[in-house]
Amino acid sequence: MRPLFDDTVALVSGACQGIGFAIASRLLDAGCRVALTDLDADSTREAARRTGHAADRVRPYALDVRDAAQCEAVVADLQEAWGPVGVLVNNAGVAGRSTAFEAQALSQDIDHVMAVNVKGVLNLSVGCAQGLRLTRGAIVNVASITSLVATSAHIAYGASKGAVAQLTKFLARDFGPHGVRVNAVAPGLVMTPMTAHIADDAQRHERMVQRTYLRRVGDPQDIAGPVVFLASDQARYITGTILPVDGGYTAN
Repeated sequence: MRPLFDDTVALVSGACQGIGFAIASRLLDAGCRVALTDLDADSTREAARRTGHAADRVRPYALDVRDAAQCEAVVADLQEAWGPVGVLVNNAGVAGRSTAFEAQALSQDIDHVMAVNVKGVLNLSVGCAQGLRLTRGAIVNVASITSLVATSAHIAYGASKGAVAQLTKFLARDFGPHGVRVNAVAPGLVMTPMTAHIADDAQRHERMVQRTYLRRVGDPQDIAGPVVFLASDQARYITGTILPVDGGYTAN
């Protein structure tokens, strides 16, 4: 079977573990050359090694998505090495701590969470904009079911992911005339290092499972497949869409 991508240059943020690593691996298998970015240089290099692909297929970068200048520098280096970015996956994110309206905790959370989860999406989208226009490429943002419904998640996280969903629609509007598609996936509960604490709370975990039609939590691979689809030409007439990938949680 012909691969979905023909050496398309992809950049995945937050790619060292969990959903980001699964997405990067699936894009590699689908024919992309992939830049893996994350905060820690050693972890990013190790993640690149774990993909099992050679250096001419995968490149690791240490990147703080909050820093617009860093984003521009990484994109410039990548373009010099491989050419313009054709697929951008904005996956980097943090959860925050405040689960309810606790003024002091929320005040401490909100700036950091919004800077990573929202400004980070914008920084990389701006940094990749020229390349995406040249390639008529695609952006896929990783939002959350908290973009759509109020769950027991951290309040700053939910607010930030709501912003990611709306930002996706506005970017789709502005990039559309250039042939660039912008969509988002909204994962439900997926077992990753960032959500491991939920598994430790048996009652909360069971409530989530019982509300989910498929009666199970997600795996990072459950998210990677839809992301690759939205990034590919198979979704060439889809833009501005927020796709729940949640086992039916938000349909309940």
